Amino acid sequence: MEIGIHANIADYKTSKIAGVVQSVFEDLSNKLKSDYEGIMEHLWIDFELVESDAKPEGKSRFPFRFAKRVSGRSSFGLAPSPDYYNVGHFSVRPNFPYLLSLPENEVIPYCLNLIYKELMFLKAKEKKLEGFNSELFRKRFYDECKILGYSLEIVNPC
Repeated sequence: MEIGIHANIADYKTSKIAGVVQSVFEDLSNKLKSDYEGIMEHLWIDFELVESDAKPEGKSRFPFRFAKRVSGRSSFGLAPSPDYYNVGHFSVRPNFPYLLSLPENEVIPYCLNLIYKELMFLKAKEKKLEGFNSELFRKRFYDECKILGYSLEIVNPC
């Protein structure tokens, strides 16, 4: 399964944060590529960095959704990108005032912990994803973060 963790849309308040997390997200995405069973071939995780794009009730802009095909056609006259099949996609919404108040050395651990906590909901999607091993994915995420030097809070699913 291909993994993509991104913070590619930011505003003037959060552009520095995007720069801080991007290389770690890319590293982690590459290290997490593996077989986790099930039908999902791609998992895209968007870390929201534009507060005005977030839902007003404080929830993530995009809850988990699964698509059999994501078309690469462009209606804007751009060159098409390849189509992607069996894509899981969701976003993670931070506490923006808190994130903006953090010193630079605490930004990455905060972001990784939020993503790790959000991964718990994948357990409920295992049946829909025909056997996706969410526990293995969460364990690998935890272990790879530790290898990169970031400790995560262990959160057990309910």
